[in-house]
Amino acid sequence: MATDAPSDAQPSDGAPCRWELSAPTSEGTLDRIMDLVAEMFAAEELDESDRVQFEIAVAEIAANIIEHAGRGQAVSVTLTLELHPDRLEAVFIDDGAPARVDLRSVELPDALAERGRGLAIALAALDELRYRRQAGTNRWLLVCHRSDASGQSGQ
Repeated sequence: MATDAPSDAQPSDGAPCRWELSAPTSEGTLDRIMDLVAEMFAAEELDESDRVQFEIAVAEIAANIIEHAGRGQAVSVTLTLELHPDRLEAVFIDDGAPARVDLRSVELPDALAERGRGLAIALAALDELRYRRQAGTNRWLLVCHRSDASGQSGQ
């Protein structure tokens, strides 16, 4: 069963604002994920470069999960988005096949290659990208530090 659970405002105790989507992968899953990212962006004014970098990275990792984790079959995926004062976070958890990837060795492919750019693009867009396989699930953590009001990066 698919669920969307948006949080409407930043809690007063300083806890992050959070959105969640759980669904089986299908033709419309990427659109639903990007709609959730748009909801997150609507909650608070964000630096344009932070928005673009985070959106690109989320789209690339989501597309990889949808295309590869199920090896042609649907998998269950949960996306949790968190808006913190200093960073944007996304956590994907899916029950698909293990990702055969070493993030330390990811590079852009040859300019004429038609595939294989997603992880390299996500790595370049993010401050942190982690992958872990544990207890039959894949877990991807995406972190983008927010730029402050003076335009300096939070890195």
